[in-house]
Amino acid sequence: MKQNDVIVIGGGISGIFAAITAARRGKQVLLVTKGVGAIATAGGTIDMLGYTWDGFPVRSPWEAMGKMDTDHPFMLIGRDTVEQSVQAFLSLCLGEGYPYLGSLEKNQWIPTALGRLKPTCLVPRTMDATGFKAAEDVFVVGFEGLKDYSARLIAGGLAECPGYRKNYSILSVKPEIENGRDLTALDVARWLDSEKGHQSCIEQLIRFVRPNSFILLPPVLGTRPDYVLFDKFEQATQCRVIETVGLPPAVTGYRLRRMLVKCLAKWKIQVIEQTNVIRATLANGRCSEIVTGNLDRQRSYQADAFILASGGLFGGGLLAEPDQVIESIFNLPVIVPAKNSNWSQENLFFTQGQPFAKFGVKVDEKLRPLNETGQVLLENVFVAGKTVAGYDYCREKSGNGVALATAYRAGLEASEEEIA
Repeated sequence: MKQNDVIVIGGGISGIFAAITAARRGKQVLLVTKGVGAIATAGGTIDMLGYTWDGFPVRSPWEAMGKMDTDHPFMLIGRDTVEQSVQAFLSLCLGEGYPYLGSLEKNQWIPTALGRLKPTCLVPRTMDATGFKAAEDVFVVGFEGLKDYSARLIAGGLAECPGYRKNYSILSVKPEIENGRDLTALDVARWLDSEKGHQSCIEQLIRFVRPNSFILLPPVLGTRPDYVLFDKFEQATQCRVIETVGLPPAVTGYRLRRMLVKCLAKWKIQVIEQTNVIRATLANGRCSEIVTGNLDRQRSYQADAFILASGGLFGGGLLAEPDQVIESIFNLPVIVPAKNSNWSQENLFFTQGQPFAKFGVKVDEKLRPLNETGQVLLENVFVAGKTVAGYDYCREKSGNGVALATAYRAGLEASEEEIA
């Protein structure tokens, strides 16, 4: 049986980044995944920390992290590790020709498809909103037939935001797409991938836009993880172009996943897709193998170290039953209130957050799973992403940030493991 150095379970941003982190340190890595994770449909931004637990906007994620609870994943692994993970991600993107912008020192506020502003930390160049607040003329562009995107709604919503009252003009582009249904952002992006498509769009825009203005577009500037189309649009219009944060599925997330998947091949990471990990073989505080099971038969895979990045309650990594929440692969404990009536608050937007949002596997500073008394359960298993307990990614706007930071730390720790 072929021996792996590291096996990663989960194909979202946390699993992929953990696999890449270990592979870049010379490890033979196997990535096992049931699906593609949320990255392919998400907005493509890296939210490190958008709001404090009290609901106040965060200006500097670095400073705000220093005031967090000690059991938050960022604090468990340390701010220095979080910073290293950010630099590793930025370096990776730059090396792949798809650089991201930003740092832990400062969040930026970017426009969304709902006509609001969202705090985030790291963005592709197409979503860089630097200078947008001071802009005088803004053209908000929609596409005929594009569902879930209203240029008028965006312009009206932004005009109500303090400091963003300005001259908003509404433009509509007619894409030459005939498919008998409402268009998605991916349909438009594929149209713009073609020479005919993006030339037609640019021609329609330059009839109306004024040079040195800002143009807000839905996230449709091509499907490839590069800035070729973005640069063409800015040069042709002589304007600053910004892609808004779109509703799922967003093309910006699709591009980011394409880049990361390309890195899997580059670093010779073996990937097994559409497979279920049904159990692990455990003995003496270590894991020796995982077992997958599909319709044909079961297969086992051995490794020195294992990274669990299978997601939380919404991703299927944790399963909720009437009186308990379980992690089914390693049978790791998930500490929850004894009464399931205390798992949630009746008001969905409860000011103190929903208790279930923090459910997960408790870990130590190396991301090894712990039991109820704080003892390490498995020495060579490391937990990353939404499977980790202690944070509310939705309330904090920290989802991809925790995913990256814990993935990076898990990849480092797994790279140090060897079979005893």
